[in-house]
Amino acid sequence: MNLKKNAFTIAAAAALTLSAGASWGQATKGGNALLSSADGSVSIQSFQPSPLPQGIAPACVDFTDLDSWDGLDDTDNIIIDLNIGAGNALIGVAWDIGIDTLTPGFGSWLSEAVIQHSDSNGSADPNAINLTVGVGNDAGGDMDFSSGGVLLFSSVPLNDIVAGPDGILRLQLFESFDDEADAVDANYRNAAAPATCPGLALVCSDQAACNEALGAGGPAIPETQPVPVNNPWALALLALILAGLGFVAVRRLS
Repeated sequence: MNLKKNAFTIAAAAALTLSAGASWGQATKGGNALLSSADGSVSIQSFQPSPLPQGIAPACVDFTDLDSWDGLDDTDNIIIDLNIGAGNALIGVAWDIGIDTLTPGFGSWLSEAVIQHSDSNGSADPNAINLTVGVGNDAGGDMDFSSGGVLLFSSVPLNDIVAGPDGILRLQLFESFDDEADAVDANYRNAAAPATCPGLALVCSDQAACNEALGAGGPAIPETQPVPVNNPWALALLALILAGLGFVAVRRLS
């Protein structure tokens, strides 16, 4: 009797786990803006690109082999901190970036990979800006995206991002919809035929300081964390396996 009760309990837990996963998978996907303020008060779907301001030749953030992992502020996400100098401002960006969604079994979309720009406060920065280069591509795939020129925040309009006393400009790569927790949803790269620069161009009020922050070879990229053993999909599979073993035990004893 106890074995039967235990098997039923395990099976019920597995069903609840799968039910929760199904509900989670039905959450809203896509629908992002090309550019938006972190608080959602400003949302931009298109813009008129500008040429690089005269005398400015921005260095570029190399996006080769950068990954888009989980939802905003997840500890797995790649964060790049650049010391551009206290009071220096990011006033615009340009991009020539490729995205490859690597998890077809989980349905990751090109429109879900987001690059957040902020000061060292990250998502708590009231002027933080989210950039979704694959906006409108609500499907998986492998594509290159180009701004075709510079997007100046003042022309949209969005506020410039001003570095605080620590001088930090922060980039966080995250997913607006996390199709698989603790796993890579998409790979970034530099576009094959860049119009402005390979990767992400940062246009700053003090351009020389921004270029120096990138340095030769670009910024150091932190290591991402390994996939933990408590991955929810792994736990669901384990629950199903245990449930199956429980029913086998009951059947043999009955």
